[in-house]
Amino acid sequence: MFLTANRKWEQAWLPRAAMVICFLLVSGHFSLAQDYSRLVRELRPSDVGSQEQALLDTVEREAKAALEAIQHAQNAKEADQRRPILRRLLEEALGTARLGGRPDVQARSVGVLVRPGYRLEKMVWQSLPGVSVAAHLYLPERAQAPLPAILFYVGHWWADSKTRPDFQAFCINMARLGFAVLTWDPFGQGERGVSSRDHRRVESLLVGVAQQGIAEYETQCALSYLLSRPDIDPARLGMTGASGGGYNTWITAALDDRISVAVPVVGTSEFYEQIHVTRPLDWYRASEHCHFVPGLIRFANNHELLAMVSPRPLLIIAAAEDQSFPVSGVRQVVEYGRRLYQTSHNADRIGFFVDRSSGHGYQQKKREAAYGWFLKWLAGRGSGEPYPEPPTETTAFDAEELRCFPPGQNQAAGPGIVAAVRRIAEHIKPKRSIPSMEVFRPDVPMDPAASVQRLMIPVEDGLRLPAFWIRGRSREVLLALDDRGKEFLLEETRVTSALQDGASLCGVDVRGIGELATSKVGWLSAVSLLLGDSFPVLQSRDLMTAASLFEGQPLTLFARGPNAVLAATAALPNLHGLRHYTLKNGFRSVRDFLERPQSLEASYVLRQNNDERFAYDREIPFFWVPWGGLVGPDLNDFLKATKAQGTLEAMMNGDWEVLP
Repeated sequence: MFLTANRKWEQAWLPRAAMVICFLLVSGHFSLAQDYSRLVRELRPSDVGSQEQALLDTVEREAKAALEAIQHAQNAKEADQRRPILRRLLEEALGTARLGGRPDVQARSVGVLVRPGYRLEKMVWQSLPGVSVAAHLYLPERAQAPLPAILFYVGHWWADSKTRPDFQAFCINMARLGFAVLTWDPFGQGERGVSSRDHRRVESLLVGVAQQGIAEYETQCALSYLLSRPDIDPARLGMTGASGGGYNTWITAALDDRISVAVPVVGTSEFYEQIHVTRPLDWYRASEHCHFVPGLIRFANNHELLAMVSPRPLLIIAAAEDQSFPVSGVRQVVEYGRRLYQTSHNADRIGFFVDRSSGHGYQQKKREAAYGWFLKWLAGRGSGEPYPEPPTETTAFDAEELRCFPPGQNQAAGPGIVAAVRRIAEHIKPKRSIPSMEVFRPDVPMDPAASVQRLMIPVEDGLRLPAFWIRGRSREVLLALDDRGKEFLLEETRVTSALQDGASLCGVDVRGIGELATSKVGWLSAVSLLLGDSFPVLQSRDLMTAASLFEGQPLTLFARGPNAVLAATAALPNLHGLRHYTLKNGFRSVRDFLERPQSLEASYVLRQNNDERFAYDREIPFFWVPWGGLVGPDLNDFLKATKAQGTLEAMMNGDWEVLP
């Protein structure tokens, strides 16, 4: 595919640009940086929005193709055969096992509330060393042990969390019906918050642990505690939760056969539809990352989670109007599930309820559907149809009597999670070998008569890298990129010096930078991670594609800014003909994303203003954090692997401080 700027426009304008340059050179009034900068900026079209759309479209198409390539199990036998393979892949993607073996929860009771028909035992346990969990165990006032029990995982409700009135109502009524119900605050929420910053510890990605992997580990801690109690029947365990809690219900039930009955509520949809509808929303600016399981959509759609749960009783609850999880996608999953359950003669074990009275949440109609399902399959009572909820009195979510921790002493999970990541990092033996990267070699016409030219370099179907080309006197080529965009390169002394010495210059915007920058960086990073791609690696491939245009010519590289340096560093060993590189204003090491004493200390503060959840305390952007970055080669390994000579300028540590 041959892609350049509008040819008629080039033919009319570029000769004039060359004449202007010659005139300025002759007249002695030529300012290299200013005049080249002006010419390059004039080459840039006024509307670059289509470039952003092309970038997002490319990623969305890849996500759709990955999901369409998955072959769903068509019968019970196939589901049984694939279950162990899918579980292994899912466990590896989550990274839960890296956090430790059997949890040592050290649970203790910190108070009991006695109410009509039930009692509430307030519990505190540890998930990871130094990480305290506040939990509520609802028990029937009078019931014969052992009791059927339900794990209730809270979704992303920040301040109220486990004490949200809708959640209290579910737990109260299930206890009055003879069930034990255990619920707790996820990290960063309720008494462990409020701070979504504390709920998205991107540091864990560096050692191969997804945020959902942390959530799953804490779920296993809760399950471990519940099963340690003699009044609980281990053969009658259910699980439910709404939104992120519904998603966690899918994940836990798919992995753990001890969950006998699952009721995910507004927890997910067909994955491509979910990806599509969250694109204009920037996936809620990636304020939480539980749905971003690395590489998940390469091997699983929601259908695979359902197949792993089958043939255990499963009730899927959706809302007729739900921005995050459209009911049309949920219906696709349900229809698949019904066909699958029929093949094992268990059609009565899958149910579907759509709440037309309310949207996203765990409101009364949804609770009533869950009551009926749990009664049938865990207590042998009723037909499984919705069970009417009686008038229920709940307590104000912030009432002191509901607290497990002392008043005013919410406890952050951040320090303990980061400490766990450090422990994992200490025992990792990184793979120092440099992975080979396949590079698409485009054929882009270069106008031999043009002193300044705009290039559009194809890298994927529909995606082109905007670039400019300034022809010099020598064969040497300076390939350059800048976090601020390629036009700013002409403000850099090293770039203008190279032009003065006669080198040619190719300034390029890789995806996510300059003309390919996007306001949907959260969505883009999330979908890339779901595809198993670290975004800086994709940017490195873009840079290598641009470099392939100059194969056989002496090459120099210049990269300025943290993102540009990350992209350039990983590309260095694969740049043929590279003689010298300069990296400026980047990080020295991926380990700097973890070793950042001042910034991490600031991040442990639980901030009550949830509007500040995005990129405060000098957070390392999710966009830059490589999945398993401390497991594979670090930046120094790439530098050592290239034969080129290099210069590092104004590099930074993890606290963004420029080093000598």
